[in-house]
Amino acid sequence: MIWKKKTDDKTTAFEGLFRQQYPPLVRHATQLLGDPEEARDVVGEAMEQAWQRWDTLAEAQRASWLFTTVRHLALNRLKHRQVVTNHVEAIREATVFDLQARYWEHERLLRQAEAVVEALGEPTRTIVRLCYFEQNTYRAAAERLGISPDTVKKHISKALRALREALGKKGDER
Repeated sequence: MIWKKKTDDKTTAFEGLFRQQYPPLVRHATQLLGDPEEARDVVGEAMEQAWQRWDTLAEAQRASWLFTTVRHLALNRLKHRQVVTNHVEAIREATVFDLQARYWEHERLLRQAEAVVEALGEPTRTIVRLCYFEQNTYRAAAERLGISPDTVKKHISKALRALREALGKKGDER
């Protein structure tokens, strides 16, 4: 019976403190965080901690302890926001750098391939341009040049071999 009375007294005292302090605590947390919903979460967390420590908190210090706890919890959330923001920014910068690096590598390889194609003799150079740069089929390129599709295929094979050799050697030099 004594235990029940002590529990009832604790509940009544806590409810009184909650009703009295909740609105100013939420205002205080909202000023710090700028987000009323997050402020209510912080105050709820502080109230939960107060309930758990109720027996160790001096009655005269409970309200000030709550304000101090709300301030600390809010500041911790602000610090966490900054850490998240920093990580997001670092990931964004790394992604941009990676995309740029891939772009420049792609451009470098294209320039190398174009240089190899330019060094090819005729009609191989023209056939490569028709089939790969203008995206004609072997048959369409053959018709435009007045040659057979098999001849186009032979020149393309010759060009691809030259590209593999040139780009493979340059890739080995990296």
